[in-house]
Amino acid sequence: MKLEPDPFTVQWLEDFVPDSAAFEWDRGNQAKNLKHGLTLEDIESVFWQPYVFAGRIADPAHSEWRGLILGQSAQGRRVALIFTRRGERVRVISCRSMRPAERRLYEITTAQE
Repeated sequence: MKLEPDPFTVQWLEDFVPDSAAFEWDRGNQAKNLKHGLTLEDIESVFWQPYVFAGRIADPAHSEWRGLILGQSAQGRRVALIFTRRGERVRVISCRSMRPAERRLYEITTAQE
């Protein structure tokens, strides 16, 4: 996966208030994330913990904008969250355990803060 910086989204995320109404859920993304052992509450809790916006996903290309957040759930599980924006809401496309390179990036970035 190739990532690119996206300062506009960094600013948008700084102002984002992660209450339940701020997320767009449907059967598709609920089922996909449960397959990874994550509930809606687990995923939403990532936005209440320190997280890192790793960037816009440039490759593979998709028909709509996608971004990657690295963070952890309230239970401490470190996850990679792929999302898109729908207006002022977040639509989680997928949330899974971090890969080793993602974990290193998360640890380095959060240690600097």
